[in-house]
Amino acid sequence: MRKLYTILGLSVMLAGCGGGGGGAPLPPDNTPPTISNLSIEAVSNGVQISATVQDAETGVASVVAVAVVGSASQTVVMNLASANRYQATLPPNTARVSMRATDRAGNTRETGEIVAPPPLPPF
Repeated sequence: MRKLYTILGLSVMLAGCGGGGGGAPLPPDNTPPTISNLSIEAVSNGVQISATVQDAETGVASVVAVAVVGSASQTVVMNLASANRYQATLPPNTARVSMRATDRAGNTRETGEIVAPPPLPPF
């Protein structure tokens, strides 16, 4: 019986020494990334879209632009151009565009559609 108490006492002491759970769990991330400073302009090879995207909790996982080209939607991955600034070049005949940013926890923020500027001459 004495051995049983020793084993129980040892396991209780080990449970509190940090060998198990790794500390307190982090609070869940329920906040989507922020999208700000959105700009869209016609360039020689299409339409360029850029925006600042940030997520304080888990970080940005992906940023895409959804371009309406003719009557079809086309998803274009936006690349990190500088600190928190993402950009992509869309086809020249893009009519409307929106953005979608997703953080590493799976939270998503989408912008509304923005009318794309007309292409640069010559048409």
